Amino acid sequence: MKNLKLFLASCLAIACFSIQSSYAQKGGVMLYGSFNYHETEAGHQLSAAPLGVGYFFNDNMNVGLNYGFNTSKNKALDFTDHFHEVGPFYSNTWPLGKHFNLIGQVEAHYIWGNEHVVNAADVMTDGSYNGYLLRAYPLVGISLGKGWALKAKVAELSYKKKHSKDASIANDHEIITGINGSTVGLGISKNLFIKG
Repeated sequence: MKNLKLFLASCLAIACFSIQSSYAQKGGVMLYGSFNYHETEAGHQLSAAPLGVGYFFNDNMNVGLNYGFNTSKNKALDFTDHFHEVGPFYSNTWPLGKHFNLIGQVEAHYIWGNEHVVNAADVMTDGSYNGYLLRAYPLVGISLGKGWALKAKVAELSYKKKHSKDASIANDHEIITGINGSTVGLGISKNLFIKG
């Protein structure tokens, strides 16, 4: 927790002292993403939520492709899950003054993965799945200058449908709405401007 507070304070200080114009330019390319790692005595989790590349077809709107993954392992429950998602996104940016932006993003992703679970009866279950994920969320962007921006996802509305390829894994669906630990995130982006 102490490291997270230090990281957030550093990001805020960078934002306050090195801000330049935050507006994108038509024809620019945006790279963005975030990596997350969490470890406990029971296991660990590594994810990218997500990594993407987009093209600005005007000063405020961009389209692109992003990819995300989540690898979870819980030794105590003998559980492993490898989850992947890939698909297009669309985002629109509304300036909130010179240095801040409000961003709306929608995504339509294909998902796939595999699971390993040992249930209460000590029966091992291995299987794979695929499906789709529809997601919309707002972000607040802070310009850090020279095309860099810090972006915070503040909420989410999403629907995930999982189809099992094996009888051992049940079909499932998940709806996420509002603000909670899984809907809040912090990432960074870089705009590359192509000179014509």
